[in-house]
Amino acid sequence: MLNLHFNPFPELRTRRLLLRQVLPTDVEAVMKIRGNEEAMRYIPRPRAKTTEDALAVVKMLTDGIKEGKSINWAVSNIHNPSEIYGIMGYVNFYPELNKAEIGYMLHPDYWGKAYVPEAIVEVEKFGFEQINLQSIEAKIDPRNGNSRKILLRNNYQFNKLVEKEMTFQDEELDSEYYIKHKSLGI
Repeated sequence: MLNLHFNPFPELRTRRLLLRQVLPTDVEAVMKIRGNEEAMRYIPRPRAKTTEDALAVVKMLTDGIKEGKSINWAVSNIHNPSEIYGIMGYVNFYPELNKAEIGYMLHPDYWGKAYVPEAIVEVEKFGFEQINLQSIEAKIDPRNGNSRKILLRNNYQFNKLVEKEMTFQDEELDSEYYIKHKSLGI
């Protein structure tokens, strides 16, 4: 059975990062990330064009935590937590399968610094040890080679390709699925 109670909110730390709750005071950073075309190129979600759009994203993330439907962290500088590089978390839970879907986005200013691989290790550890997940699934746009590399380097296995799985802005999109199972040692 999955533990989907996140109160108090669990902060995670790495050598360089603090993974913390996304707060209404982060609205400018959320707008900067969710409104950036390059950051959102392979993420079929509406862009945050206004402060209200960004506040709606923060509310969606907060509601997901309260309802036990998702949990997302602001990926921030450990020495300056108001400096947010991106957002990462479990965007969907499948309790009947003891599985969750992981997702992440990073502002392009922070690409190439290995923040996602560093953060994903802690998010996975939390998922396997605290939430009691048995597997973590990632769904990516097949055109996103960088995300594929991150997943493969973090021991995800290609699972399947689903063609024309969804439509976003009148474009039919394919999805590649990757999976990582809980190891016996955890």
